[in-house]
Amino acid sequence: MNTEELIKQGIDKNLHGDYEGAIAFFNQAIELNSNLAEAYHNRGHAFLELAEFDQAIADYQQVIKIIKNPLHLPANIKFDLAKAFHNRGLACFQRGDDQAAIADINQALQCYPDFVAAYSNRGNILHILGQYTEAIADYNQAIQLNPHLAAAYHNRGNSRYAVQDYQGAVTDYNQALAINPQFAEAYYNRGLVMSHLQNYERAIADFNQAIQLHPDDVQAYYQRGLIYSSLGNYENAITDYNQVLQINPLLPLVYGLRANARRQLRDYQGAIADSNRLLQLNPNLAEGYCDRAVSSHLLGDYQGAIEDYNRALQINPNLAATYYSRGDIHKHLGNTQAAIDDFQKSASLFDQEGNTLYYQEIMKLIAQLNKRT
Repeated sequence: MNTEELIKQGIDKNLHGDYEGAIAFFNQAIELNSNLAEAYHNRGHAFLELAEFDQAIADYQQVIKIIKNPLHLPANIKFDLAKAFHNRGLACFQRGDDQAAIADINQALQCYPDFVAAYSNRGNILHILGQYTEAIADYNQAIQLNPHLAAAYHNRGNSRYAVQDYQGAVTDYNQALAINPQFAEAYYNRGLVMSHLQNYERAIADFNQAIQLHPDDVQAYYQRGLIYSSLGNYENAITDYNQVLQINPLLPLVYGLRANARRQLRDYQGAIADSNRLLQLNPNLAEGYCDRAVSSHLLGDYQGAIEDYNRALQINPNLAATYYSRGDIHKHLGNTQAAIDDFQKSASLFDQEGNTLYYQEIMKLIAQLNKRT
């Protein structure tokens, strides 16, 4: 076959998704004539589809050498070269090479300045790196080029949220949802902003929408549960925590939250069961022992509560409130000196934290106990 036939066969392979077969035909064409821009261009496309970005870039750059004048380079070749740099940049980012990723996407935009996805994805990388202002600038460019890009509005909303521009974030989430009413993540993130602004009714409505669209959205159940707890609606909070743990039963924090909600409803045995599960998952969590101690105390199991406070203080000896709680039990049991010792330690730690009010109140209590001895 001559070069024209080989290129035609290679293009047909590309169209049918047989990229390795296409490369074989383009290789033969290039062996016959090393100045065939069309062969390099189409082989570059095959390499690009196979995520072999370095080879793709090399082929597109060979096209430029053959054409010699980049100003006369066809737009589709410029765009393909830009895609190769862009995709290699994304691959670099996935490998953890942030600077190489940004350099490649910068190169992509030099090749093709109207590359919407390049602005959007560079914005995503900058957001992840905490460069929110720069990310917003990239999302602005993407939106200017494509004002109907819901993801760009959503992601700009995330960056605005990060710089505490809450109204700007809500405006962007609103726009993203106007373009795509099925955008579950936009409902979720708008719900986060509304929760932060203590507009709990709207936050719950947004989390409801997110859950309706994605019934397995653990975070939406979790956030809605937090709101219900803060509103004192512990029954609904427990329902949401149940749903979270049904989807993922290995979340210690959620067992702790459910334990607290159950304790508020005076389900002390249920609270202890949750604390037990939490401590199975994380036996070094001092707060878990403290929570279980509170439930045991309320059930009248004073020795069990003291043992849990002891274990919490072995893990973290700087828990001012825990010394106070253990001292309160000793006081109730008539162990006055043990109570005074715990209250003294608690007062000292609160004083170190700058909590003058608690320090003064505990010192008054110690003075009262000393008068009785």
